[in-house]
Amino acid sequence: MTSNYLKNLSDQMGQYQAVLIYGAGGVAKNLLIFLEPYIHKDRAVVVVSQKKENEDQMAGYPVRQIDQFVQVRDQALVILATMPRLALEMEAHARKLGFQTFITAEEIADQVYQEVWQDQIHNNKIVFSSFAGGGFGGNGKYIALELLECCRDLDLVWVVKDQGMEVPNTIRKVAYGTYDHYWEQGTARIWIDNQHKNYFTRKRQGQFYIQTWHGGGPLKKIEFDGENLSRSYLDLCEMNSRLEDLMISPTRFNSGLYRTAFHYDGEIMECGYPRNDIFWNDGGVRGRIEKLFGVNQGEMIALYAPTFRIFEKREEDILDLEKVREAMEGRFGKKCRIFVRLHPCAKEAADSYLGIRECTDVTSYGDAQELFAAADVLITDYSSVMWDFSLTGKPVFLFHPDVDLYEKERGYYLPFKEMPYVESFGNEDLCEKIAAFHSEGYCQRTKAFVETYGSFDRGTAAKAVGDRILKILGREMCLKIQRNEGI
Repeated sequence: MTSNYLKNLSDQMGQYQAVLIYGAGGVAKNLLIFLEPYIHKDRAVVVVSQKKENEDQMAGYPVRQIDQFVQVRDQALVILATMPRLALEMEAHARKLGFQTFITAEEIADQVYQEVWQDQIHNNKIVFSSFAGGGFGGNGKYIALELLECCRDLDLVWVVKDQGMEVPNTIRKVAYGTYDHYWEQGTARIWIDNQHKNYFTRKRQGQFYIQTWHGGGPLKKIEFDGENLSRSYLDLCEMNSRLEDLMISPTRFNSGLYRTAFHYDGEIMECGYPRNDIFWNDGGVRGRIEKLFGVNQGEMIALYAPTFRIFEKREEDILDLEKVREAMEGRFGKKCRIFVRLHPCAKEAADSYLGIRECTDVTSYGDAQELFAAADVLITDYSSVMWDFSLTGKPVFLFHPDVDLYEKERGYYLPFKEMPYVESFGNEDLCEKIAAFHSEGYCQRTKAFVETYGSFDRGTAAKAVGDRILKILGREMCLKIQRNEGI
């Protein structure tokens, strides 16, 4: 796709000696992806009011303090790359420094969508995104696979950051954050996402936005309940809540959170998470995982899946996987393979675990849910994946040497002592608790916990959401006929 507006904007930027992308947050990052084919890279610089803790580079562009460019202020175009709340404040600061020519990210987005919306909505098109193009996984994957089974003439589009990522041949790919991405999104009947859409999102009458979210259960505080979350992030949450038409809930507890923590007042579908259907029908995933990663039959898999934290880990906060493996083998009487799946924002931490015997890095594996279905044990810290794994009844061990620090960062909805999981506060403590693990008591506690917080998961969520989508599209008969015919 080509954009006449962006071509004209490129010509305009070419008339200036410097193009200053004012802002170093999520809006600026997405703007740089968006303008990549059009911006004059030799003239573009990311600028901030006070550099302080900002990195020297962002998305391949240098980061400088805006007052360093006052000498070219008459030949500079300032693009205010921030949420509207801060744009006026930043413009006022730049004007005091003598800058005169401005354009906002909001204006750029609005102009692009006015162009995109010249095309009509395609009623058979559904655009999926999982973690901003992070991969073919999450709830969206299982919804897409369900739709492929029942209606083969739907146009399913998957947003990707990596064009080499594998998706079914019947699903088209589009690069995240590009003009093509926003064109596909701007002409689709339905959007399906598992996190907030970025600021360069506009919705028009006739479009339907389904938000599945990505975390379940009464764990760490989120959105407006969370602590230390930026005002810009909360503005993005508010924007998404206004755009959303339907939220998919895995529990009664989450349904309540959507009202309070998200400020959402639309329809909630209480059907469970489509991604969790795999725990009722795994389709032989264990065998596929064993073959892919060279796990022998009879060996156990312990999956370590920590979450992201803002603060840096201390040396004593690093899990000793070698000792954990030995403790697992001693308690369960089987050879143990350790799988490590790191948070997308903390992949560099893999260096801490490389070279450990019987340890495999599975961070790049596309579908975390398949790993959960295949694993025998989960070790995590504060990730909501502990809730999903609860549905399997298999053991969850929590490694919490930095629990006080993380509580200051995010906070929790209830104390960990009220959860059924086995909590530990250091490597020796964890190994001792693995050795003393009592499966029967754990299973009873976990079952009661899941029931208390009202899990809706029954292994039928993908079908329920698929049926709802076909009703939105006016295609109820498509599903009925094809299922009856066994197609």
